[in-house]
Amino acid sequence: MSLDFILVAGPLVRASSWEPTARHLREAGHRAQVPDVLAYHQPPPSWRAWNSYLLELIAPCSEAVLVGHSSASALVADLAAKVPCQCLIIVDGEVPPSQGAASPVRPALRDFIKSLAGPDGTLPIWSRWLGDARRTSLVGLDILASDPIALAEFESGLPRLSVDWFDDTIELANWDRMPAGFIQTSAIYDHSAAEAQRRGWPVARLQGTHLHPTLSPAETAGAIIAMSHQLVSSVG
Repeated sequence: MSLDFILVAGPLVRASSWEPTARHLREAGHRAQVPDVLAYHQPPPSWRAWNSYLLELIAPCSEAVLVGHSSASALVADLAAKVPCQCLIIVDGEVPPSQGAASPVRPALRDFIKSLAGPDGTLPIWSRWLGDARRTSLVGLDILASDPIALAEFESGLPRLSVDWFDDTIELANWDRMPAGFIQTSAIYDHSAAEAQRRGWPVARLQGTHLHPTLSPAETAGAIIAMSHQLVSSVG
């Protein structure tokens, strides 16, 4: 069964982070869109406006599978009420509230981000936030950095955001009746995998890093396809 995937990246990185996985999905006979808001909008739009720009870039399709990575988890939860879709999958991100206000990041990370801001409130690019070897390894930036050209290409697309950008919220309609699943790729999101299990979602755990969709695209694509079939069959 051929599926339509819409792969959404978190606003802190370019949609190109999804492209390696998208290629594997297409090679497996599926269709995959990777809408890239940052390719068309600089400075970056506000958090609450992000999906209005995403919707301009998404081509019409029938009953898509929405897949959100990292901070895009709340974006796909919001999109679930706005585009025809049959299920959604969160890859290594927060599990959004069932409805109501959703922030770009959880409060603990917001406090950490605030400590990184310059005098004018501007933040360094996301890849410069991590600061220690353990975090760098969990994210996978050490692997990416082993190829200086690949790292430079990745960093060239990262936006510069102000710390105030993270104070915004989007208002989620009740979305959690939608079939949903969780794919964990790093230990950063142990708490999210536990929450997904509490909600009765299928959970797949891959032994990788947060940047698994970029660094291990074949395994990521395989997990997405397998979970999509599981979710679709559950409502068939």
